[in-house]
Amino acid sequence: MINMYSTMLLAAEASSESGLFSADQMGGYAATILITIINVAVAYIIIRLFIFKPILNVIKKREAKIASDLDAASRSKEEAASNAEVSKQAIDDAHAQASQILEETKADAEEQAKIIRMKAKEEADEIIDRANNEVIRMKKVAIEEMKDEISDLAVEVAGRVIGDVVEHDKLKDLANKHTEELIGEEVDKLEQ
Repeated sequence: MINMYSTMLLAAEASSESGLFSADQMGGYAATILITIINVAVAYIIIRLFIFKPILNVIKKREAKIASDLDAASRSKEEAASNAEVSKQAIDDAHAQASQILEETKADAEEQAKIIRMKAKEEADEIIDRANNEVIRMKKVAIEEMKDEISDLAVEVAGRVIGDVVEHDKLKDLANKHTEELIGEEVDKLEQ
């Protein structure tokens, strides 16, 4: 509408014959300037109300979102650093526990080995004692068996050497007595 008015004014002015800087021309220039100022002011108000405010609101929302995202990222970074420290501490604790468990296991293994060695030594000592006792028992049995044979042999030898001077029963008793003394001495030596 304003553009139409200014066009009409221009047409009316063109029909009248006047100079470039005449009063009529200056009035037309003033009207054009006034209409242009009004057009610019109306355009500014319309742009400010319908374009700048929504754009500024979008920009403010974007700034707020960016600020909240930066805050969230900062908190996430702090949490990550805290979690990294906690994780590092947990790993260090796990290493310390593993070392302690390893040392305890090693000590337990050494103790078990010591116990096993002691039991093996005890069993070996028992086996040796049983074997020694069995040897002594077998020697005693062998000596007992030999005692009768030695007595009979001594009586027979003495009987042939001495002849019938000493009775056979008395020789046998003497041989048994002497053999028992010798065997007793041998048994005593074995038991020591």
